[in-house]
Amino acid sequence: MSVFGNTISAPDTKRGILQRACLDLLAEHERDGALPTSIRFLYYELVQRGIVSKTRTGARRTDQDTIDALTRLREAGRIPWDWIVDETRSLDDYAGDPTIKQGVIDRLSFIHLDPWRGRAPMILTESRATAGVLRSTVSEYAARISATNGQVAGHLRTAIAPQLRPGDRALYLGDYDLAGGQIEDNTRRVLEQEIGGPLQWERVALTREQVEEHDLPVIIKSDRRYSDGRPHEAVETEALRQTVLVDILRAHLDALLPEPLSRVHERAERQRRIIRRLLVSHRGRKT
Repeated sequence: MSVFGNTISAPDTKRGILQRACLDLLAEHERDGALPTSIRFLYYELVQRGIVSKTRTGARRTDQDTIDALTRLREAGRIPWDWIVDETRSLDDYAGDPTIKQGVIDRLSFIHLDPWRGRAPMILTESRATAGVLRSTVSEYAARISATNGQVAGHLRTAIAPQLRPGDRALYLGDYDLAGGQIEDNTRRVLEQEIGGPLQWERVALTREQVEEHDLPVIIKSDRRYSDGRPHEAVETEALRQTVLVDILRAHLDALLPEPLSRVHERAERQRRIIRRLLVSHRGRKT
């Protein structure tokens, strides 16, 4: 049972105002089909609406009030827990099935046909939050996605590079700033060295044109990779509205597909029906 029951803070309090703003924002996400989402994207939308501030006060995180408001709403049962993804944690489930046949039947709906003729693009995101809100779209397109979580060495070599070969297409989504450029350059350099050839590399977001078109907020941050010690301007990917980011990725993937995705999905569903009938008709036989 929730520790708060079904109550949230009073509407005339600071916490109550923020909780209701989060409710309204999540209702918009539900209408737009932009669920699940992440705390980071919600926070940036609240910043752009002037509801919360990115100015730090003391040691408290600038997004802590948003985190607290969303936790209260979830604990009170006002929003489903699965509306918000947590990319920092995962569960590995290796539990078996009663029979192999039943396992195949249960997983038929999750088996995709390859619309890419063996060359599925790799979508790389700088942040885990961005990867979290794009996973369902990438799954729909039967592509691949991974978050680098900043500048990384081991993960690129052990997990991503083995899935690539020269000429594969890599679509990158990262912050628009000096450090972001360094992270992207390092990611591309390491991968191309590891696979022994160039990738078809494209930055999908953020670009200067997107920053200007959507009037995205600029933040000032320091980075120890710069010897001058001066702060630099940056625009974080999560500042772009989630629905816009998804639409940008969809447009890129649609343009790259060898055939319309709807045709692939129709063919996949026909094959699933055939396989399901075959398996069900043999259900009485020994397995």
